Amino acid sequence: MSKQLRRVLSLAAVVVLLTAAVALAAGPKKGATYTGTTVQNKEPITLKVSANGKSVTVGVLSAPLYCEGGGAAERQITKPAPIAKDGSFKGTITYEFTPTHQKTTKLYVSGKFSGKTVKGSARSEFGLASAGARSKLKQCDGSTSFTAKTK
Repeated sequence: MSKQLRRVLSLAAVVVLLTAAVALAAGPKKGATYTGTTVQNKEPITLKVSANGKSVTVGVLSAPLYCEGGGAAERQITKPAPIAKDGSFKGTITYEFTPTHQKTTKLYVSGKFSGKTVKGSARSEFGLASAGARSKLKQCDGSTSFTAKTK
């Protein structure tokens, strides 16, 4: 085998290894729980990656609020969001007022995993119970970023 051919094959092997390393770093850690906070209100955020690494379930105790007030007795309704091959995801959390089972708020969450870190944004939408509530609470809507890490 000539020197030039060996060099080309060596270079090709290095490119393949680097591409594989970048691909592995882009995705989430399978079965891991990432914890962090939102920038607005420092709300804790938890992201639980499935054992196969193909979906994530996001939890935020309450949607970030951009006005005076607060919620109480709400439960989160969420389902796993698919994780794309590049590590990105989009999901939604719906908040329900427990005594009446009325949907009050939605939190749209998107982000991208990069190994042991995930960065993203969360956009809250209040006043889902009625058109009147929506017009009164529209000023409470907003977006924030978040960062979370795993071990």
